[in-house]
Amino acid sequence: MTTRYVGASEIGQMTNHERNRTPDGFSAIDETRTHLNKILHGPATQHLALKKLWDSGVRRPTAQAERPYVQTVISASPNFFRDESQGVGEWNEARLKKWIEVTMAWLRKEYGPDLAHVALHLDEDTPHLHILIVPTYERRPRRPGKPAKNETLPEFDARIFAAQTGKTTRTVSRSSNKYWSKISVRRDARKSYHAAVEHLGIGYGRDFVAAGQPSPQNKTTAKWVREEAARVAEDRAHFSSDRAALDAEIVEADEYRLKHRGEAEKIKAHQQRKSSMLAREKLALEQMRTKIERDRDTIQSAMRALQGVIDAVGTTLDVRWPDGMTAMVDKIELLITSLPDQTRSVSEPQGDGDSDPRM
Repeated sequence: MTTRYVGASEIGQMTNHERNRTPDGFSAIDETRTHLNKILHGPATQHLALKKLWDSGVRRPTAQAERPYVQTVISASPNFFRDESQGVGEWNEARLKKWIEVTMAWLRKEYGPDLAHVALHLDEDTPHLHILIVPTYERRPRRPGKPAKNETLPEFDARIFAAQTGKTTRTVSRSSNKYWSKISVRRDARKSYHAAVEHLGIGYGRDFVAAGQPSPQNKTTAKWVREEAARVAEDRAHFSSDRAALDAEIVEADEYRLKHRGEAEKIKAHQQRKSSMLAREKLALEQMRTKIERDRDTIQSAMRALQGVIDAVGTTLDVRWPDGMTAMVDKIELLITSLPDQTRSVSEPQGDGDSDPRM
């Protein structure tokens, strides 16, 4: 059982739904079964049901009235209507008939003359009823508040008496109707209907609120506004606290990033200085090696010349030089020859322990 408050536009939409029984993507309409639909109470459509009321003298709702009409859809579980061998669009005829009989009796008793329209739809998946209820009340003439200008007291009392005893006018107003002005009316209606059909094996269904929780309808507007304002204020306080914590984390992250960026720049500058120093040292060693090689060539040339002189003098004078002198000359020449190999290892510097392992 689903109940909603509606205005004239929703009445027009339901009238179109009742007249145009074609698949629309929202309702699973089977046009081959549309001829089975029936009007169980009132005119053919909800629009015509209102027109009948206006024609009978019922006074329309005021222009300020918000959703003065009530639309209800009543059905039951598909398993209630179907036998085990039946599927979508099928039902047990006897069970359907009994359900309609009990439901219509409840509707007439519950809403009386305010029950304006009931349509049975059998061309969708499960049998269901579309119901229009028009809440009304007997409106009395307005009671005079004060005497008119030059009106005597007896004349004023006569007007008051006429207002109190005058003919009432049936007028549409949900807020002035004793039944529909109750806060919990929709839940009360569900309970009342369930009591009427429970013997058929139909359960209560859901109220769409948690167990043990009050119905959303059981709150005045002022109370709801106060509660929502308090909830919004609490959410805003939590948000402000979370925002402050987030801002603090951002500041801390920025400080950490700047600190470590500064350390990284220092390490990079140190490495650059170290690379420059090593490059300068390598250049100096290369220059030294070149000079040593040049000096070695000069000395070797001098030694060869000296050896020639020694050999020439010995031959001329027929003098044999001591073996020690020749060995000494050979040793000097060997030492000079080995100089480039020693300087080569010096000219290729290796990294020392000063390099930063983090780079």
